[in-house]
Amino acid sequence: YYYRGFYIMFLPVLIMIILFNYWPMAGCRYAFTKYVIAGPYYVGLKHFVQMFTNDLYFWTAFRNTLILSIIKLILNTGAAVIISLLLNEIVSLGFKKTVQTIIYLPHFMSWVVTASLFRLILAPSSSGMVNTFLAEVLGMFGGNPSNGIFFLGDPRYWVGSYFVINVWKDTGWGTILFLATLSGISPDLYEAAQIDGANRFKRLIYITLPALANTIITVFILNLAKVMNLFESVFVLQSPITYAKSQVLQTYVYTKTFSGGNSDYGYTTAVGLFKSFVGMILVLGCNWASKKVRGRGIV
Repeated sequence: YYYRGFYIMFLPVLIMIILFNYWPMAGCRYAFTKYVIAGPYYVGLKHFVQMFTNDLYFWTAFRNTLILSIIKLILNTGAAVIISLLLNEIVSLGFKKTVQTIIYLPHFMSWVVTASLFRLILAPSSSGMVNTFLAEVLGMFGGNPSNGIFFLGDPRYWVGSYFVINVWKDTGWGTILFLATLSGISPDLYEAAQIDGANRFKRLIYITLPALANTIITVFILNLAKVMNLFESVFVLQSPITYAKSQVLQTYVYTKTFSGGNSDYGYTTAVGLFKSFVGMILVLGCNWASKKVRGRGIV
């Protein structure tokens, strides 16, 4: 009672959490119903049986989710480590800060802006920088950029383009943790190794990388728990032509719910519930792995 003023201040936050975090959980019951606005009726596990046995599009989306997320995680982490090592070798502090600022900037661009930018850069026309370079400089496509590669509209090239765009956008921000770790390495170790005759490459192999190893593993484990949460970056870059390679679980739920006149909300709720279940397993697994590696969990 003495702290009643603080509880009153907390009340709006509590109401918001209940409305937007806990109240929507009640919607999970629709995964076991045939959703009709007038009155959903119970159908048991019918949606899950259909999902696992008859829906090839679901399994395609599930496979694409795992492939895109895990490869993106590996590429982004690897690129962040490499760029961190290169930045750490820059002697001029002013130049180093300038480069850091430049590579951080893409992270603050929205995915809508990023997608618009790369659709222009990769367009199969004279306005597409890449196809213009391939046609006019390398002489490909008969010198006509309009005959070039439709990077974001051809399933054969979409996946590679997606990874390149993600590395460009997120790698700079990912270097922050690694640069912080590198700045904490004692200079005495490098000086001792240099006195013993170790060149720059050997100092990198025997001092820098071992010092980074724990951070790399930690970052990888923490991000692995989020592999099922793939939506915005895919949604703004995909098109119906590339669904075979670009459709992931969250975009599949969105498309099946809001595209077309025969939406089955019960079925898409079941798909979303399955995604959440897999995400929970990944979080618990990563929590266990984090305890083994870091000595403490992530939750």
